[in-house]
Amino acid sequence: MLDSKIERLLAHPRFDHVSHRLAGGFLAVQAAAPRLASQFSTQQRWLMSHAALSHFFRGRQAGRMGISRREFTDNALAHGLASRNTAAAFFDEALHYGIIQARKPAAGGTALLAEPAPSTLWALGEWYSLHLAALDSLDGGARSARLREADASLLMLMEPSVAEGLLSCRIIRTPPPIYAVFASVDEGGSLMDRLIAGLDMTAARQQERAVTDVTSVSSLARPLNLSRTHAGRTLAAAAAIGCLGWSGAPGRSPIWLSRGFRAEYAQVQAATVSYTHLAG
Repeated sequence: MLDSKIERLLAHPRFDHVSHRLAGGFLAVQAAAPRLASQFSTQQRWLMSHAALSHFFRGRQAGRMGISRREFTDNALAHGLASRNTAAAFFDEALHYGIIQARKPAAGGTALLAEPAPSTLWALGEWYSLHLAALDSLDGGARSARLREADASLLMLMEPSVAEGLLSCRIIRTPPPIYAVFASVDEGGSLMDRLIAGLDMTAARQQERAVTDVTSVSSLARPLNLSRTHAGRTLAAAAAIGCLGWSGAPGRSPIWLSRGFRAEYAQVQAATVSYTHLAG
């Protein structure tokens, strides 16, 4: 059973267009900050990041200016998101690539504290803006404009409660099977976004198998800086469960997406949108 808020969003006659626009928006962020986007392209890393940002912002409100490596790993363990080693490796990788940045320990402190880099806060703001704009397009609201007009402190107020909702949502924690094929592999989220963004949504509504504008594995992988092998392996796993395929000769014809694929993508986007809200 889906949450009633998610069901209401999915029942809206324009929500398929909303999920399509979200896919395009995610790709725009990926193009602007590919290294940053790649760090959050699996469901596990995305959830660990929301858990850590929530912890960081709650700490900021209490006067603590960063999060330690141990706090990050303990937080991931507390939410059942990853093993200690996996969480610690993600923290180290984020620090190495500048996704988070070190702060000097407070007076008397010894543990290195980290905080989100400015580029990460920018991407978080864009993520919120995309989801708030999705809600605005359904009810004529002005949430996205309010966010852009506000100062950065609004994110600090929003993220903890939004992250709590995301981390407690069954469909987000355990995505449906087709979505999970992509969500569990590196850059899988971006691959899904590119496939969905390549649909003609007006035509897709009437089609069991909706054709995308993606005609080769190379053309799919190249803009995402993926190897053809990795992208091809992910597509093959999805094709094996019947959710996509080639409309003609493999590698020389458009890829189609099943109605089930599009429905699962929309379900997860509806779940995410349902928990995204302005503070106050």
